[in-house]
Amino acid sequence: MSDKKQKPVRSKSDKYQNIDQVEKSEKLDKASIKKAFDVFDYNGNGILSLAEIDRAVIELYPQLAKDKPAIMRAYKAADASNDGFIDFEEFGRLVDLLYYYNDLFKVFKKLDTDSDRRISFEEFKKGHKLIGIDASSEKQIKKEFDEIDTNKGGFILFDEFCTFAAKKKLIAEMP
Repeated sequence: MSDKKQKPVRSKSDKYQNIDQVEKSEKLDKASIKKAFDVFDYNGNGILSLAEIDRAVIELYPQLAKDKPAIMRAYKAADASNDGFIDFEEFGRLVDLLYYYNDLFKVFKKLDTDSDRRISFEEFKKGHKLIGIDASSEKQIKKEFDEIDTNKGGFILFDEFCTFAAKKKLIAEMP
């Protein structure tokens, strides 16, 4: 048996008892981040799984919860240790990244007019000016499209769009 004191596992009713005390503003200060982390560290192991993060987003940031690609991208980017979990040190960055990728996903959705979560060349052609591409010919537009479509699948996926956005600083600097 270990001498290390383990955090007791909380019941579901105990878990959400202090949820109203967690600030639900756009940006959290360090104390609020700690409260949020503790509330959603359901099993008390000091790390959050994707399921726990998803639950945290639904509870704390319901306006972000429907944009799963943005949540997934933020989750992957915040996992600096690449262990598949978010620890407290990574959690603060996750909160910032959730807003960054949500802003990008809003722009992506404006281009994705048929809502299939990918941007076709036709959609890109209609909305390229929205993302600061001022091409005068279809050939130039196609060249830009092909540069963003790095997997050459014929569509721009959200991950490809994020890479493009970071290079072009489409949204404010990544946190």
